Amino acid sequence: MNLLELTKEIWNLYFLGAAQANLQMMDLLDPGCVVIGTGQHEFYTNVQDFATAMAMEMAERQDIQFQLRNLECKEKVISPEVSLVYGTIHVWWESDDHRVCINMNGRFTLLYKRVDGHWKIFHIHLSTPNVDQLDGEYYPKSLREQIEQSQEQIETLSKLAQHDSLTGLMNYRTFEEHYAELDKHSAWLFVIDLDNFKQINDTYGHLTGNVVLQKLSRVLTSALRSDDLVCRMGGDEFVLLCSGLSTQEKAQHLAQRLLQQVAGCSKEVDAWTSISMGITPVNQDEPLESAFKRADAALYDAKKQGKNRYAVSL
Repeated sequence: MNLLELTKEIWNLYFLGAAQANLQMMDLLDPGCVVIGTGQHEFYTNVQDFATAMAMEMAERQDIQFQLRNLECKEKVISPEVSLVYGTIHVWWESDDHRVCINMNGRFTLLYKRVDGHWKIFHIHLSTPNVDQLDGEYYPKSLREQIEQSQEQIETLSKLAQHDSLTGLMNYRTFEEHYAELDKHSAWLFVIDLDNFKQINDTYGHLTGNVVLQKLSRVLTSALRSDDLVCRMGGDEFVLLCSGLSTQEKAQHLAQRLLQQVAGCSKEVDAWTSISMGITPVNQDEPLESAFKRADAALYDAKKQGKNRYAVSL
């Protein structure tokens, strides 16, 4: 028997034949034939299950009349009793109103085995390449894009979880995590508060207040080194962890420079204001809560002394 011609006849029966013709095709299948298709659930381990699925498919086809525009196959003889036929198939159909079009390039394999002098099919596999899959591409383009999009979404969600949405600075929870991991040798903690910020919101509105917060965030970031931590704790309060300040004089010099740079923005933003700071040195193994309490107490002293200044707590 010419298995190549038989294979072509099988595909013609499957795509072009009526229900009765497909019953004829079923006679060629071994009862334990395994059929694997492209769809997620197209996996059948016996003829009975495949026949049930085929009956449902035939009922759903309705007016669809497939055309086989290309059908090529080759044979690989495994033994006198076993042979593998493989090839490509192009199936096409378009509805009369041109709203539905099926244009499928498939690849298939059929495993034949001679049983009692007759050839039976023990395995059928039909797959359809993804339409976005390029030549030489192992994964389809759309799958790669899905992976990239998922990674971007994960990165975006991770960034949102770690940063303040208004200013883009890290939030206090993330600041705590970094604080625990960093070497705090020669580090100083700065707690910063905008002076009279409530008055800005009450007088000019919260949108102007947001602009002030965003501008201050940029000033603080540009004034510090890349490995210093800048955090918006909430409201108009910011927290900095600055390393490499080996003496109190260096910490005070940085505090003074921050005051000057903030003052220099008074002509750039409406309703600009000043800042007050509390600063304190951080011990190597000191918990953040302990250092923060000292810096916050120093901030309170700076406010009491008239604002627009810094105070030190050792």
